[in-house]
Formats: sequence, structure tokens, C-alpha cells
Amino acid sequence: MAPPVIASDMDENLLDFEVLEHSAENGATRISPPPDVPKSPVALVPVPVGMDWGLFATVIGLMTLGVVMAFSASIYVALHQHGGNETHFLTRHLGHAAVALVVLLVACHVPYQFWRKAAVPILLFAIAMLVAVLLVGETRNNATRWLIIGGIPFQPAEFAKFAFALFLAHSLTKKTASNTVGKFSIGFLPYLLVWVGVFALCMKQPDLGTGIVLAVLLFSMTYIAGTNVAYLLFLVFAGVFGLLTFIIHDPMRSRRLVAFLEPLQYRDTSGFQLFNGKLAVATGGLFGNGLGLSRQKLGFVPEAHTDFILSIIAEELGLIGVALVALAFLYLILRGLRIAMRARDEFGRLLASGITVLLGTQAAINFGVVMGTLPTKGLTLPFVSHGGSSLVVLALAAGVLLNVGRGGNPDFAFPSLGLRMPAWLRPRPSKTANVRTGNTRVLAPRTGDDA
Repeated sequence: MAPPVIASDMDENLLDFEVLEHSAENGATRISPPPDVPKSPVALVPVPVGMDWGLFATVIGLMTLGVVMAFSASIYVALHQHGGNETHFLTRHLGHAAVALVVLLVACHVPYQFWRKAAVPILLFAIAMLVAVLLVGETRNNATRWLIIGGIPFQPAEFAKFAFALFLAHSLTKKTASNTVGKFSIGFLPYLLVWVGVFALCMKQPDLGTGIVLAVLLFSMTYIAGTNVAYLLFLVFAGVFGLLTFIIHDPMRSRRLVAFLEPLQYRDTSGFQLFNGKLAVATGGLFGNGLGLSRQKLGFVPEAHTDFILSIIAEELGLIGVALVALAFLYLILRGLRIAMRARDEFGRLLASGITVLLGTQAAINFGVVMGTLPTKGLTLPFVSHGGSSLVVLALAAGVLLNVGRGGNPDFAFPSLGLRMPAWLRPRPSKTANVRTGNTRVLAPRTGDDA
């Protein structure tokens, strides 16, 4: 057989070639038909991968929509609570969006391998901030969720979501390489204990929504990594039981659940926000009342520019506007899953999966709450709702996802500044046999016996 060649920029007809997988016993074994993602460490060749411009444009489009709709939805509150300054929230949101854009651009160029090396310190930092917010945090609406850093409020729970996904991707990659991910004491219990710790800190604020998102991350990422399904079923049953317990023993959550079941009966009390949010959706019709012409934002829908901004979108832009937003998130999820499936290595696959689950879960919960299919829960609509913590952290997550799609670009540099990524940030070929290499195939001409 002719010697194998690397096919990166080849113009030859690939039908005349076959993909080879390295074997210690017989040198090379043919794989037919050629898979989309070869599995051999032999194929680990750095090949530049282009930017996913569709995903990038979707994120920018959602952020732009957020600037417009946050301004429209917040004018009434700004006029009545901030001295008649109707642009109060617009100015803040533009600042948040500018920071988020810079974070997005930087993150999509920093090799995602960096985040694996920093995963544990980042998680510890997030936990420390969750503890700090309970000690010195600011209380708003009966919840202590904000740290004031240099006069700027920040919600550590938003950062904890990204930190938890990053930690799971890093640790599960090691368990996958050592084939211990299926063992309860190694591949599941440690992550369950970490989740319990972070969840407990969030519940002290209280913030059940973040705890639910973290639970979905734990379930999804351990399942993707190959954890025993029986452990995950235990997690589901325990989670449902725990959720009901938290609802029953908390008067506010109980009232919200009852209002969800009987919205008309409680429309003037505990169901005020939910009822008026649904009313805004209903009055928007197919095409909406026009940009800026919402009536429900005039004090009828609390948090109209944050958690319930989708209801104002529905009222002003109609069902068509909501459908376009839904399609944007669906496209984002599909592109994220595509990036995960084509990731260069196992860490990239798990990290991309976790970020996609994070974005999709938060968007799905927000849609469900506003449309009246889920009880009221305070979660922002990613990239759209007003809120600097959520916007900046999710922009960071989207940037990391884009970098996974680019293949990590380990040779990223700033030639004009004389800067180059240090060697410890560049990926090394894995010594394990179950490495996902991606983007490059090892090909060899077919022999006459096999043609």
C-alpha cells in the first residue's frame, strides 16, 4: 500500500482515497465509508477552521434587538423612577452591550484550551463570589443576588452557570479518557456534590432558577459524556421531589404555582405579572401594535425590560416578531450542536455541548414563563433582556463556543504587538485512544486489491 498522506487542502477526488485508523497490531486499518470525524491521533494536524459567521451574526442580531427592545420596554420605569430620564436604562444597556461585544470578540479568538487549564480556579472563584454575595451583597425585591463592584452591580449566579459548565467539561474529559465516567463514585457522585454545594448557595439568595439551570447542565453533560443512565434517572426523580419540596415550603413559590394554575383568579395579586404578560402577548396579534406602542409596559408588567421583555416584543412586534426570535434561538442551538459534533477533541465537544445547553435552557424557560406554560421564574432572555451580568457572561460563553468551532486556533497571535500565545496554552496531542481530532483526515490511495 502507498504511504498515507495528509489531506488538508487537497483537490484530488476523495473517492480514490480511504481513511486510515492507526492500529498498534497491524499498522493501519481501513474505515469504510469515511466518517465525518476521524478518531485516530494520527489525524491530529492543526488545520485552520473558519469563523461560524451564521452563529456570530445571530448573537449580534439578538444583542441589537435587546438594545432596541430594552429601551422601548423601560421608558415608563425610567421616567417614573429615575427623575424623568427616559434614556436611563438605554445608556446602561448600551454600556453593557459594548462590554459584551468586546468580551465576545476576545473570547472567540482565545484558544478554548486555556479554559480547561483554568476550569477549577474559575469554579472556585465563582463559589467565592456566591459566598461573598451572601455576606456583603445588596438585597433587591427580597433577594440578595448582587455584589457592588466599583459601583457596578454584578450577579455572581450568572457567572456560576458558565463556571459550572466549564468545570464539568474539564473533569468529564479526564473521566472519559480513563474510562471511569460510568462509575458512580468517580463519574457521577463528585459532580452531584459540587452541584449540591453551588445549588445551596444559590438557594440562600434565593435563586431557584439558577439552580434549575445548573441541574439541567449536570444532567445533560454527564449524559453526553456517557454516565450510567440509572444515575441520571435518580437525579431526575430526586430533582422533581426536591423541586416540589422547595415550592411547598416557600409561601412565595406556592402562591406563584397556584397563580399559574388559576391565572384569572389571582390576576390582581400573585398572578399580576403572569396575567398581564399573557395579556401583552394576546393583544399583539400577528403583526403587533408597532414598535414603542405597548400599553402593558406602562406599569402593568413588572420587570418588562428584563425577565418579561419577550411579552413586550410580542405586543409591539406581534407573533411574527416572537417567531423570529424563537427561530434565532433554534438556529443558535443547532449551530452549537454542530460545533460540538465537529469539535477537535473531547473537551471541546463537552464544552460546546454545555454552552449550547446553557443558552437553550435559559431561553426555553424564559419563553415558557412568558407564554404561560411554566410558572413565573426570574430568568433573563439570553442576549435580549436588560441586565449586564447576564449579557456579558453569555457573550463570553458564546465567544468560547465560536472558538471551539474554529478549532481552538492554538497559534493565535497579535503580530503587530509582538505577542503570541505561550506554549502552555497550546494543545498537545492526547496520549489516549479515544481522542476526537476533527477537521483533518489521514488518507491513503486505494490498492488494486481493494478497489
